[in-house]
Amino acid sequence: MATDIRQVDEKLDDNLLAALPEGGRVVSVTPSGMSDYCSTYRIEVSMPDRTTQVFFEKEGRGQEGLELTQSAFTSESTAYQFIPEHVPRPIARGTYKSRPDVHFFLAEFFEMIEDDIPRPDSYMSAVAALHSRSMGKSPNGKFGFPVNTRFGNLEQDNSWTDTWEEFWTRQMRDFLEREDAAHAGEHHAELERLRPLFFEKVLPRYLRPLESEGRSVTPCLIHADLWPGNVKYKEDGETVCVYDACAMWGHNEVDLGVFRNPRYPLGKPYLKEYWKQVPISEPEEDVDSRNTLYMLRNQILLSTLYPQDPKLREIVVSNMRLLVERVEAEEVEGAQNNAGPMPHAHL
Repeated sequence: MATDIRQVDEKLDDNLLAALPEGGRVVSVTPSGMSDYCSTYRIEVSMPDRTTQVFFEKEGRGQEGLELTQSAFTSESTAYQFIPEHVPRPIARGTYKSRPDVHFFLAEFFEMIEDDIPRPDSYMSAVAALHSRSMGKSPNGKFGFPVNTRFGNLEQDNSWTDTWEEFWTRQMRDFLEREDAAHAGEHHAELERLRPLFFEKVLPRYLRPLESEGRSVTPCLIHADLWPGNVKYKEDGETVCVYDACAMWGHNEVDLGVFRNPRYPLGKPYLKEYWKQVPISEPEEDVDSRNTLYMLRNQILLSTLYPQDPKLREIVVSNMRLLVERVEAEEVEGAQNNAGPMPHAHL
């Protein structure tokens, strides 16, 4: 157990100190980063051998805080199994002895370069390693995760599911219902028109072929929130640190949706770098549409988190419309081809 030697009125909780190195002395605790849903701290510990160890703490309150820290610990621990060179080592999750309504997640602290988005080769080497090393290692061969994880403070239903189409359809229904609830009282006629078509036409068209005609999706561990705020260079400026996952076992291409999102300065160079290392799922000709489909997840969740920004909802509508129109155009073309040439009139 560590001891808190700071000259302050409120020392670190005993259960948190018990998770820190034996014999260590806490010399500083400072805020670390920004979060809308929890408190985060940098904890510096002086060791008996005169070295210093630094830790990251995420703190949440109440039931939401309990679930948030559980999500963080389980996500980061699972990712660390596969890419330990890129993920800060998770150490503990627990509840304060002095305040039973406060919960914590503790991990190693990495110094990172804040304002530098990693190059495509550095960024995607970590993503490709996570997917390749975890491919086929879902604990029960299914899609899902042992706990429901969090995108911001939005719960993600990770109930174990046998097929990818079933899993993704359930999540999209849930996400769109919550997006609608976040915009309560804001009727959007075009979104109401598109929503049933999205489930009746778009999802079967782009998900079902992945698991038909002898094809299958092998679950791998996906991070599910790979925006640039969660991927930074370590101090060496070469190795990237990947953190703040809302993990699940799913189709690897889900993690690529964020790279298409115009909200982030990423784009095609990052996708091309990934495809150098991981093959495109079959049918390959659908990859662009699947990428748009998976991007929608991120956009729907952002529209839910920030309903005061109407542009976010319009982006959801625009991309949903694009996919619906693409499928309907295919249907028209298919009908025309099946009809064959018009017969000649006999005079």
